[in-house]
Amino acid sequence: MSPAEKVKQPPSPRPRPKTPPPGSEPPGRSGGAWVRRTWWMPWLLGSAVVAAAAAMIVQWVSVPDSVQSWDEVQLPTSSHQVVYEVTGKGRSPEIRFVTDGVAATEVVSGQELPWSKEFTLEVGPGLGVVQVMASNTGESDSVSCAIKVDGVVVHQATAPGEFAAVSCSSVIRPGSD
Repeated sequence: MSPAEKVKQPPSPRPRPKTPPPGSEPPGRSGGAWVRRTWWMPWLLGSAVVAAAAAMIVQWVSVPDSVQSWDEVQLPTSSHQVVYEVTGKGRSPEIRFVTDGVAATEVVSGQELPWSKEFTLEVGPGLGVVQVMASNTGESDSVSCAIKVDGVVVHQATAPGEFAAVSCSSVIRPGSD
């Protein structure tokens, strides 16, 4: 060895940077670790775009040639024969029933039993409601009600005891016969 090589150099005021171990990087630097953790994101976004495009194509293909206006749309309606019946002995202090299939009611007070009411109900495009409620006095040991729609009993009930109350109700779908 030469004498020049044996002379030791003083340490540098700036030490050389150490290389970090593989897989760890100092905070704040972008690099391979972030890419390795999010490799699936482009696949997810691409799948979402393909699914949206497929849905748009299916919708475009399934649209009829002539789109109808609201004036041409026929919503279902139907007409039904409704019969309310209340049976028991004596008088009913109050009988209440739905008349329009939605919310309008009529009240009959002090009615002699048995009692019935028959009418035609137009239903549609929404559902139609039929309901009758009645009570009895101390003259009777029970009170009963029944609802017939187009000749078919759709609901019947009995309330036992004096001063009892009974209710019958049902829903009519438009277009149902």
